[in-house]
Amino acid sequence: MVTAVTTSGVVRGFERDRCATFLGIPHSAPPSGERRFAPPAPPEPWRGERDASRHGPAAWQSTGGPLDGLVPGMGSADQGDDCLSVDVWTPAVDDARRPVLVWIHGGAYSMGANSLPVYDGARLARATGSVVVGINYRLGALGFLLLDDPSTTPNAGLLDQVAGLRWVRDNIAAFGGDPGRVTVFGESAGAGSVLCLLAMPAARGLFHRAIAMSGATDLTLDRPRAAEVAACLARHAGVEPDAVDALRALEPARLLEAQAAAAGELFATVGTMPFHPCVDGEVLPTDWFGAAEAGTTPVPLIIGTTRDEMALFAHFDPSAAHLDDAALRQRVTALHPAVDVDALVAAYAATGTSAPPEVWARVQTDHALWLPALRLAEAHATHAPVWMYRFDWPAADPRIGACHAIDVPFPFTNLDVDGWDAFVADPREAESLAAVEQQLWAAFARDGRPSAPGVEWPPYDTGRRATLVLGREVHVEDDPAAPVRAAWTA
Repeated sequence: MVTAVTTSGVVRGFERDRCATFLGIPHSAPPSGERRFAPPAPPEPWRGERDASRHGPAAWQSTGGPLDGLVPGMGSADQGDDCLSVDVWTPAVDDARRPVLVWIHGGAYSMGANSLPVYDGARLARATGSVVVGINYRLGALGFLLLDDPSTTPNAGLLDQVAGLRWVRDNIAAFGGDPGRVTVFGESAGAGSVLCLLAMPAARGLFHRAIAMSGATDLTLDRPRAAEVAACLARHAGVEPDAVDALRALEPARLLEAQAAAAGELFATVGTMPFHPCVDGEVLPTDWFGAAEAGTTPVPLIIGTTRDEMALFAHFDPSAAHLDDAALRQRVTALHPAVDVDALVAAYAATGTSAPPEVWARVQTDHALWLPALRLAEAHATHAPVWMYRFDWPAADPRIGACHAIDVPFPFTNLDVDGWDAFVADPREAESLAAVEQQLWAAFARDGRPSAPGVEWPPYDTGRRATLVLGREVHVEDDPAAPVRAAWTA
């Protein structure tokens, strides 16, 4: 057993394989009762030693939804109000001042938890000499419902992340970490959270570098759309939209039922993630692109996508497999009326993609994630260094290629847990790429520049557009798919 002293009291963790682990340490008080929908409050101090050998509960979340089971082990059955906790993995409890990597989990802002085995930070901490922290935050309606009431806050889930980062600032030195070298990193909704933190006044100064893995989209809600989501949820819950006390009094299971019903109804209008960060003008004053253009938080940034992001979701649209040229053009025009469809189709053909179903698959990935990531990188690079990557290692199922979330286990080198060895193609061979990515992320946390033996990764600029390809070979490509990028942005 090993102990550390926090601002709330002493915690008792455990040591295993040259790594000290502390689990379920509260960074905020349970957000229940009057605290539901309110900003996070400090945790209650304790006397004596608090057991930190088990994960805390996950935030309340629905199970059995359309996103469940797309990738291995993303849900958690152990849920509860006392969910606002951090987990810490460190090589030693000493005064070494190691770089700190803070993970923010994904899950469409509606599922996930630090406790998932794939997020275990022990190997990352041990192999790189870093301190690894995971932050739990409120999800779904409890984290992202917009209610116009002075006792509530927009984007409570984002403020939970800020509270977790404040905990890191105030406590991580007691775990051998350096509060002056904190890197936030996350994937999917976790990466979207990272981009939100870059735009949030409340997060300034709490981290010094950022890594966004498959998170740059155009999906942030505005206030009218967020109000539509709140009204829909209230209707399904059987209460008035402004009845905050009634919403607070709902049993978690009833609230989750209403959340699932609202998500189903809103799928066609708001999209797959209606409980999503909202540009509210207060917690999140502007969208990610506005913040990047303004240089709101000019810290070094790594940003990238997987090669075939949206292939993971292809089964939601079975008719796409039978598109002809006319149907393809109709879909592209509906998606982006201003684009020159002829030029775009020709650009995809020039890069080796010509069959209409395959072009549509590329269009979805590029429009949803790759192009937003490029725009964000270009804007951020005017204020701070940016490194762009593309992740190419495929899934075992050849139909989905290097799909969304395929890269989740790689920085942790946890390809052998929870079924990921069956999901990832050639998992034993993939371990070498995982080790390289782990070194790159850790070096970035250490000194602000990603480096690994044999890897030369230049910063991104609009002249060269250097992009590191992480695949069976690790190499830099300048302006990959340049004709497609030019056609989209003409």
